[in-house]
Amino acid sequence: MSIGRIAKFRYYGIALFEIEVIYGTLRGPFEVVEEQLPIDDNQQYVSMVEIEFPIPFGESFFEFFTMDRWFKIKGIIKEMKRRRGKKGIKVFLCFCGIMTGIKSHLIFSLMNKSNRQFEMGIEKIEYLVDIVPIQLGTLPTNTKEITYSYDEVNFKWLPSLAKDDDGLEYFFKSNEWKK
Repeated sequence: MSIGRIAKFRYYGIALFEIEVIYGTLRGPFEVVEEQLPIDDNQQYVSMVEIEFPIPFGESFFEFFTMDRWFKIKGIIKEMKRRRGKKGIKVFLCFCGIMTGIKSHLIFSLMNKSNRQFEMGIEKIEYLVDIVPIQLGTLPTNTKEITYSYDEVNFKWLPSLAKDDDGLEYFFKSNEWKK
């Protein structure tokens, strides 16, 4: 079913069966480039998973990838977090674009230490399909990358960082982007 689109799967500190589940789930609709990264001994996280989907974030992503595959990815990530406990896992789910008109790379960064907050963050991603384009209506010009972080205090995903083509970083504070 692969249509020549390449998903990227980078990781460290995860078990072989976890790699196989994620790789197998991605392999259905995409070609997959897998990269095991060296573990950084100074990090407070024992594991890291980064999945870059080669299509934009939106309803069409969930239609193409299918909700069954999405639930499988979410399920294995939540299980990985549960198995690691307080040692920590960081997860980056990346999309090549957001919707027609916004070509910026979108990253959902989840690094919460609490199991419950981590689970809540993973569970809410698909519900952001209608919210993200509204939140990003005032993006700085030439934005190439937007990072969303899960806010444990307010229990929601918020845009946190935008980078433009020149490497300038903008932070989302009080509902606006600031340098």
